[in-house]
Amino acid sequence: MGAQDLRKAVIFDLYGTLIDIQTDEQEPWIYGVLAQYLSYYSVRITAEELRKEYQIEIRMALGQSGQAHADIDVYNIFRSIMRRYGKSGPGRNEVMSAAMLFRSLSRKRFGVFQGVYDSLARLSRNYRLAVVSDAQWVFTDPEMEMLGLTRFFRTRILSSRFGYRKPDTRLFEEALKRLWVRPEDSVYIGDNADRDLKGSKGAGMKCLLFRSGSGPYDGLKPDGRFSDYSELEKLVETLLP
Repeated sequence: MGAQDLRKAVIFDLYGTLIDIQTDEQEPWIYGVLAQYLSYYSVRITAEELRKEYQIEIRMALGQSGQAHADIDVYNIFRSIMRRYGKSGPGRNEVMSAAMLFRSLSRKRFGVFQGVYDSLARLSRNYRLAVVSDAQWVFTDPEMEMLGLTRFFRTRILSSRFGYRKPDTRLFEEALKRLWVRPEDSVYIGDNADRDLKGSKGAGMKCLLFRSGSGPYDGLKPDGRFSDYSELEKLVETLLP
């Protein structure tokens, strides 16, 4: 392939597509541990207060958004709680450490799907790569780094930085703009038809679904499906010849 081929892009969803993850934020003990940790930053809050405040703050942020597919910024949620229950305003590092502890306590399963690294290495030689994901930057930035994914994706569009989620086409359009790639010269890889297929098709992109059922997809048709990353490169080459 020549230099002109790098004007084509493969854009990925993250969680459920590249990263195999399971979380549970409902476990009561998580809030007990986190409340105890916050006391070291002079934040006086009980486990039950923390659990309730976290849920209330999320509902308020979503309700005030005005976006059809609203998203929140968890960093702002924790900063607000720590400010109200602390003696002084928390620093950025304090808020981030609290948010990351919360995430680490709620994680049940975490790793990349088999074959991801080899597939990304091969694709990166011939295509521009990016991530468009419904994700919290305060969790996702360090998680991509610890899994060794950051080196593949200089362009990362995370919904929490924009205030809206997929299938809002603006997230996909922002990635294409940063990559200097036309929609018809790109393919999106996701695992959720409602968000990934609908959003990418709405932006004029091709779409491949990972480990997704055969449909129906509300009238939309993916350009292909795959269940193993060893299959991906040939599918992409067919769609972006």
